[in-house]
Amino acid sequence: MFVNEEHLQRVGGARGVAILAAALLLVAAGVGWAATRSAQAAAPVPVGQTVDPPAPPTVLVFVSGAVVHPGLYELSPAARVADAIAAAGGITSMANQGKLPNMAGRVHDGRQINVPFLGATSTTAARLDINIAAEDELASVPGMPPGLASEIVQYRLEWGPFTAMSQLHTDLGVDSATLAGLDKYIRVVLPVQ
Repeated sequence: MFVNEEHLQRVGGARGVAILAAALLLVAAGVGWAATRSAQAAAPVPVGQTVDPPAPPTVLVFVSGAVVHPGLYELSPAARVADAIAAAGGITSMANQGKLPNMAGRVHDGRQINVPFLGATSTTAARLDINIAAEDELASVPGMPPGLASEIVQYRLEWGPFTAMSQLHTDLGVDSATLAGLDKYIRVVLPVQ
């Protein structure tokens, strides 16, 4: 009906078609068996050898504010906020002790832990004097551009103490917006003569 008789005679009739179909089936079965056999041969682990368990899950948190080394930290999911702050080197002397985050709270993946600085409204003494502050204290100031803390210290060594905050702009090239943000945390105290 669908098969032309002349075509059947060329391939050996219905019997030839059946033999051809059986041969193709055997080849396909052989290829399938060989593929599964080679996959099974590579899979077994030798007796007595242990397989390492997968690495334990971790959480990634961002620790910021009045800590020694603000940044991203990978911690255990069972870690507490105190562990994250300890990983960041602990709190600085500029931390607002009365407004610390819940140190016993658990850390959560993708969250930020912020240790607040002493506010500009608390007292003038809470602001760092750039004429006596150490480089690491200056580097921990929020909004302090990378490298500026070392430039401030180097300037003091070469030229003496700063006499005005505006010298950060005129002598060190700090832009006005950055200077306005830093003004909340740093100050210039003129040395007593």
